[in-house]
Amino acid sequence: MRDRIRLHANAKLNLSLDVTGVREDGYHTVDMINCSVTLFDELELVLAPGSQFSIRSNVRYLPTDERNLIWKAAKKLTEKTGRQMPEAVCTVRKRIPSQAGLGGGSADAAAALIGFNELLGLGLSNDELAEIGGSVGADVPFCVCGGTARVGGIGEKIVPIRYELSCPFLIAMPRYGHSTKEAYAMLDRVPQIRHPDTDSVVLGVASGNAENAFCGAGNVFEDVFADDVTRELKRKMTADGAVYSAMTGTGAAVFGVFPGSREALEARDLLRTEGYGAWVAFRSDRGVEEIK
Repeated sequence: MRDRIRLHANAKLNLSLDVTGVREDGYHTVDMINCSVTLFDELELVLAPGSQFSIRSNVRYLPTDERNLIWKAAKKLTEKTGRQMPEAVCTVRKRIPSQAGLGGGSADAAAALIGFNELLGLGLSNDELAEIGGSVGADVPFCVCGGTARVGGIGEKIVPIRYELSCPFLIAMPRYGHSTKEAYAMLDRVPQIRHPDTDSVVLGVASGNAENAFCGAGNVFEDVFADDVTRELKRKMTADGAVYSAMTGTGAAVFGVFPGSREALEARDLLRTEGYGAWVAFRSDRGVEEIK
């Protein structure tokens, strides 16, 4: 049996994001088009018999105790399978910015579920891991499944969809993040919101025509949580050639869909000179990928 595994935990973009209601338990229902992209955190999971479960990271802000979603994922996985917490060391190299709407913590949790499933020889399917992931966080099931999908419910309903575009993404991050809890609270106070046409986005990304693919796309949180920086980032990306630009999740990151790599790289370099974090990424078929 293997004693270590290295994984890329891919970020996700919300190509379109709608909130459709609130359940009796207070959870919001969504209708989203999610896409895994090649901006990733790197995880190394090592079984270390005789040691306590521990998390190490290259960034100081990341909690390394029970608050970390990696820890929660490992605990839920072992509870589900009747095991003790693994004697293991988890090393996380963060690249996905936090409070960005990119699902960094959820991606790490998904990687932990997939990695420990392999190391411990549990033999669970991705569907089973996604179900466990739903008890860790709303974005974890999608990050386990990866690819491009229409996501509904509170994040647990995942339907893969065709994606025929080859366009790169430019992702830009301001110097601050957004609170998801605060964003939903603000949305609940808005009497009327503009809903994107999710059906048209499903058809659009399957058509292969980038110019028309996102005509009906949108993010409801832009109406309540976007600020001057968000609007300026969208304006800059559009001026630099993006065929579509929007906030992902509840922000604060903004992404643009570019016709080619040259345009995306040039726009990235300009944003970096202005002090933004900026990365060019491509669609990935997987939410978690093993590093061979």
